[in-house]
Amino acid sequence: MSDQDILIRNAIGQLLSEKTGAAVISMKESIAELLSRTSAALMDDSLLDLLLEMAEVRGIMVALDV
Repeated sequence: MSDQDILIRNAIGQLLSEKTGAAVISMKESIAELLSRTSAALMDDSLLDLLLEMAEVRGIMVALDV
């Protein structure tokens, strides 16, 4: 796993921790927030899948509003 992947994984965890208690979060807003936090140029599909998986573990649904 690259350093950028680790950074994004950590940013996803932090973002979801901040959303604890939310039933649904916006994929579009979450991506924008993650891009600003990590300074990543793009997020590939595997990282979007990771966001969905990590949210599911925390009981948070992600609205696919991209």
